Amino acid sequence: MSDISTTDITYPSVLLNFPAEKYHAVPAMSAGGLKRMAQSPAHYYGAQLDPDRPPPGDPTPAMAAGTLMHCALFEPDQVEARYVVRPDDLDGRSKAGKQWTAEQTRIVVDEQQMQVAQRQARAVQALPDVGALLSSGFGEASAFWRDEDTGALCKCRPDWTAPAGDGVILVDGKTCIDASPEGFARAIVNFGYHRAAAWYSDGYEQASGKPVYGYVFACAESAYPHAAAAYMLGDEDLERSRAHNRVMLNLYAECKRTGVWPGYPPGVQLIELPKWAR
Repeated sequence: MSDISTTDITYPSVLLNFPAEKYHAVPAMSAGGLKRMAQSPAHYYGAQLDPDRPPPGDPTPAMAAGTLMHCALFEPDQVEARYVVRPDDLDGRSKAGKQWTAEQTRIVVDEQQMQVAQRQARAVQALPDVGALLSSGFGEASAFWRDEDTGALCKCRPDWTAPAGDGVILVDGKTCIDASPEGFARAIVNFGYHRAAAWYSDGYEQASGKPVYGYVFACAESAYPHAAAAYMLGDEDLERSRAHNRVMLNLYAECKRTGVWPGYPPGVQLIELPKWAR
């Protein structure tokens, strides 16, 4: 799909029932874009701006499982509209199975994948505080705003937005290997969830004009019994993440102004083994 013109979006604004494919086509900075900028501007340009970039590949099994869980948790009424379960007696590798799959207009999953997603969703919903947040509000709102310092167009799409007095609390659903405090803290760092939390919190405030009083990670483990837990980051971690996002957004604006998107430093560099290897 070609990019949607920025003139089609009002900045700032929050749009409900805005299709995901249209949201992703809007050429604005996102949490994922900042993550690529942190790799290098060349990574961002190559993934999102290069006219010769290859088409995106299929999602990994982990990504596909996470998307299915998100739908089961935040949009349960859309599961049947988006997914179809392959019959148990139909081998997807057989000629008949491949033909059946090709005829489907919905995403094909097997019964086990569907059961895992439903169990994960139930485990998260059973957390009292998260269940209360999910009892009212709306999912997949598309938020758009213009950064005051750089003029950059920005966006985010929270999984769930729950009312909280004159503001909101955002809920982010995650699948993970280890939902313990230590295990999920590692996942937060490894996948940059802390920076996304700051980006979504700040961005939704700017787009909606409402204060964001909390950003909750609601996570469920991939393996049975799919233990679930909910976490929030402290103010100090969010402030550090916010500062990092500002540096990356400023760098993005400068690269866009100059048309120069550098990669790794040129020349031969001295490199050291990591401390754990020594």
